[in-house]
Amino acid sequence: MKKIGFIGLGNMGLPMARNLIKASYEVYGINRSKAAEEQLEALGGHTGHTVADLASHMDLIMTCLPLPADIEQVYLDDNGLINNGREGLMLIDNSTVSPELNRKIHLAAAWRGIPFLDAPVSGGTTGAVAGTLSIMVGGNRNDFERALPVLQAIGKQVDYVGSSGSGSVVKLINQLMVGIHTQAVSEGLALGRKSSVGEEKLVQILGTSFAGSRMLERHYSNHIAKEDYKPGFAIKLLGKDLDLAIEMAKQSGVDLSVGNRVRSLLKGAIRNGFAGQDMSAMLGFQLQRDENKEFLKHFAVFLPMKDADKSVKYREQHLQFLANRREEGKLLANGRFTDGAGGLVIYKANSLEEVEAWVKEDPYIIEGARNYEIHEWDIVLAE
Repeated sequence: MKKIGFIGLGNMGLPMARNLIKASYEVYGINRSKAAEEQLEALGGHTGHTVADLASHMDLIMTCLPLPADIEQVYLDDNGLINNGREGLMLIDNSTVSPELNRKIHLAAAWRGIPFLDAPVSGGTTGAVAGTLSIMVGGNRNDFERALPVLQAIGKQVDYVGSSGSGSVVKLINQLMVGIHTQAVSEGLALGRKSSVGEEKLVQILGTSFAGSRMLERHYSNHIAKEDYKPGFAIKLLGKDLDLAIEMAKQSGVDLSVGNRVRSLLKGAIRNGFAGQDMSAMLGFQLQRDENKEFLKHFAVFLPMKDADKSVKYREQHLQFLANRREEGKLLANGRFTDGAGGLVIYKANSLEEVEAWVKEDPYIIEGARNYEIHEWDIVLAE
């Protein structure tokens, strides 16, 4: 393989393409931003081609794009890679998408006789620049062996995982744990600041204790200590990855209690202006929440049955409404009474008036499916 097409020259893709050039491959790039294509040209790469052009002339094409919709379009559109792929072409996707999308692309490519590997990467922009990425690969083993020299030009740890989609399974588990560890770092350092402990010494001690992690080291050294939150990996992208991980968990029957909470916090950070900042800026969101937080009370909202037919008709809208409140951190619990008498929702809020305003937005109330009754609840938990 000599000629390599690279689609997606962003924060990760451009340094990956540069390392391929350094490894003496001919690299032909495509990117939405022409400035990135100009940077590739300055590094010795080639530009000015369409996706269909690359598909009909390259030995290998790699993609590194931010959203699943981008990947689906590039691979499966009429002017995309698969429909225009030449004999002998190989395709590798380094993006983070669902295993289902990987398998869909794999089947479409196999029907045309084109090998496809899902090979998501981990290591951030630092790893992309240094060529030390961790790469987890799913697909045919023989195809992996053929592509291995190329992958080793951009990554230090390259592992074959299994059949198509397996690489993305591992990557999404990785991202789930990255999100959880990131929140752990944010809460730990926020507590340290509120407790007037020297942060540098705290991080030094944690780093040599069981609480130490690569996330703690990365977030503190690269961003928090410098107060520099330019994205190596943006919060909005981690939020997207957590969405994919939680959807995969649902399909697998796995309850991600902590993962769901972290996803809600990421969505809160995105809504509050942190979307484009590095994921280490979750500390800033934690501090913001702590600064603005008043003492929250609990309110039990009974939803007695009013119209059973309407309750069935508007059930999905009601459940989506509750899901949105849960993501906003306003909902503690909810459930229906098995005798058909209605249901119960437990909200967290500052006042009864605040809760009543939310309840009046519930499709069940708007459509007349249920009545409502609100009580402040002083919860006493059993030991």
